[in-house]
Amino acid sequence: MERTSTTLKESAARDEECWVLVGERRGDTWQGRMLDRVVGQPEMVEFDGGQALAREEALGDVIGFMHTHPNSAATPSQRDVDTMQAWVSALGKPLLCVIQGTDGLRCYRFEDDASGGEQMSTVERTDDRIVAIQGAMTSRGHS
Repeated sequence: MERTSTTLKESAARDEECWVLVGERRGDTWQGRMLDRVVGQPEMVEFDGGQALAREEALGDVIGFMHTHPNSAATPSQRDVDTMQAWVSALGKPLLCVIQGTDGLRCYRFEDDASGGEQMSTVERTDDRIVAIQGAMTSRGHS
């Protein structure tokens, strides 16, 4: 029985998680709070887009999304890029894509629906809070 419990825990640790980020941008600094955690499957997680859209329409404070890559690096996949481009287009403003991967935490700013994601110079997470600072950035994690 203990072995089954461990196996389930290990499996859950490999499932992606996702949160909506709400907060504000002040100059080069973005401060957000993680809301509405959703657990998906390995390499895929979906969240309630309607809820994120309703939040944006009501409060205008959606600044992006955070998700995990439990089995890969914190670099946006093509699905991540496509999704972020669609959200930037839908909300009509720049958004953050924060990824916790096997190599740490990274943050990418999507400016418009053609953006491939510009890596932010600094990102920190404390419990359910994210702070990202814009600075010298590189595209999609490449110099």
